[in-house]
Amino acid sequence: MEIKSRIWIEKDGKPFIGYGKIKLLKKVDSEHSITAAAKALNMSYKKAWNLLNDMEQLADAPLLVKSIGGKSGGSSTLTAYGKQLIAEFEDLNDKCETFLNNEFKPVTNGIS
Repeated sequence: MEIKSRIWIEKDGKPFIGYGKIKLLKKVDSEHSITAAAKALNMSYKKAWNLLNDMEQLADAPLLVKSIGGKSGGSSTLTAYGKQLIAEFEDLNDKCETFLNNEFKPVTNGIS
């Protein structure tokens, strides 16, 4: 048995980052496009844009560098801060799951 949990981080009482937003940031990073990321996640562009905008409003630094479309379309890439945020969130999430599983071991060790 393993414990699974979902964590999120709030700033000023507002949800800043969580599993779903991290997934969106990672998809924007791999696709270099908010539109492509939204499609890959079966999400409307408007919802993806709103989630990214909400994060940007609460972030200490920009998360994305956006270039406006042109002949070949626009692109979006993560900033170093955006990539660092993903890495730190995933590390925190891994540590939480490890801690919870270690705390749960005494309970599961007694179950056959």
